[in-house]
Amino acid sequence: MSNHHVFKTAIAVCCLLLTNTTQAQQAPFTITGQLTALKQETKVMLSYRIGKMHISDSAVTRNGFFEIKGMIEGTVKANLKLKALDDDGTFTLAKMLMADEQTFFLEKGITKVTGTENLTTAKITGGTAQKDYLELVSMYAGIEKEIAPQMAQLKQFAIAGQMPKMDSVSRLLTPAHNRIRDIKLNYLKSHPASYVSWDMLVERSSIIHPETFEPLFNGMNARFRNSAQGKEMAAKLETAKKTGIGRPALPFTLQDTTGKEVSLASLKGKYVLIDFWASWCGPCRAENPHVRKAYEQFRNKNFEIIAVSLDEKRAPWIKAINDDQLPWIHVSDLKGWKNTMAKSYGITAVPQNLLLDPAGVIIAKNLRGEELAKKLAAVIK
Repeated sequence: MSNHHVFKTAIAVCCLLLTNTTQAQQAPFTITGQLTALKQETKVMLSYRIGKMHISDSAVTRNGFFEIKGMIEGTVKANLKLKALDDDGTFTLAKMLMADEQTFFLEKGITKVTGTENLTTAKITGGTAQKDYLELVSMYAGIEKEIAPQMAQLKQFAIAGQMPKMDSVSRLLTPAHNRIRDIKLNYLKSHPASYVSWDMLVERSSIIHPETFEPLFNGMNARFRNSAQGKEMAAKLETAKKTGIGRPALPFTLQDTTGKEVSLASLKGKYVLIDFWASWCGPCRAENPHVRKAYEQFRNKNFEIIAVSLDEKRAPWIKAINDDQLPWIHVSDLKGWKNTMAKSYGITAVPQNLLLDPAGVIIAKNLRGEELAKKLAAVIK
C-alpha cells in the first residue's frame, strides 16, 4: 500500500457498506463533560453507528459544562466533536482535517470528559472498552507525539492540495506508522476478549486478506465470533477465500455505458484489472489518476481494465467517467451495493481491485498508487 494511500484513507470518508452489529438490550448512558477554559457557548456533537443507522445527538456547553443522555445497545465506537454555534454544516477538507474531536468507546453507564478548552486533548473515561482503548493508545502515544509536527504539516499540504509535498512527508512517516500498526496488531492478538480488539478486526474486514485475517478471526473470543456480526464476517471470509490470489476470477456479464453486455470471459488472454469504484466515492476518484497513468503505459501491451461501478444512478456515473477521463471499459447494473458482481466477490468497501493474468487467474489485489504500474511492469514482458 502506498504511503499516499495510507494518508488518504486516514483523512477520507471511508466508502463502506456497514454491516449489522450485535443486538443487545438497550441501556441508558450519560456523557458528562467539563472543559474548564471553554467560556464561549459551543455545540458538542455525538455521533456513532448501529449497523447501517447513523445516530447523532448534541448539546450546548454552558461555562464549559455539557451533558448528553441516551440509550445504547452494547458497545459502540463513537465520536465527540466541538462545533461553533454558527457553523452552517457545509463540508470542507480543512474543516474535516482540523476538527476538534475525539474517538472513544461508548457503553451503558457514565462517560466523563475532562479537559481545558478542546476535545482533542481531553481525557475521556467510561466503561471497560474505553479503559482498554486508553491502555492501547498509551502504548503508541509517544510515537504520535514524535510525529505530531509532521502530521500537522501533512494536513496543511493536504488542504493546499500540494500532493508532491504530501507524498514526501508521508514517506518519512511510514516507519512510525508501521510501528503503530504493529502495536495495534499485537494488542489485537493478545486481547481476544476486548471489544477494542474486535473493533480493530471489524475495521480490517472491509477488505479481507484471508491468509492474515483468518488467524486473527479464529483467535477472537467466541462471543464475538458467534455474534450476528461475527457470522457475517465468517461468511465474508469464505467469499474472500474464493477470490483470493491464485484462484480463478468468478465469471460475470454486465452492461456497459451503451447498454451492451460485456463478459469477463471476452477479455481472456489479456492481463485484466477489475476495478470496483463509484462516482460518489472520494478515495476512488482520488485513485483514478494513478489508474489512468498505468493504463496509458500498458494499454497496448495486452492489458485492459473493466471498471465495475457501484452507482445507483446513470447520470453521475457517466459524468464521473467523463470528468476523470477514464477511457477503459465501464460496466454496472446500477444497483449500488446490491450490484450482483460486487456481492459475488464480497465487496463491501471501495475502491478495490483485482489483477488477472491472461488465464483469468487472480495474481494481485488492491494495488494502489504506483503499485499497479510496478506490478504490471513486473508481469508484462
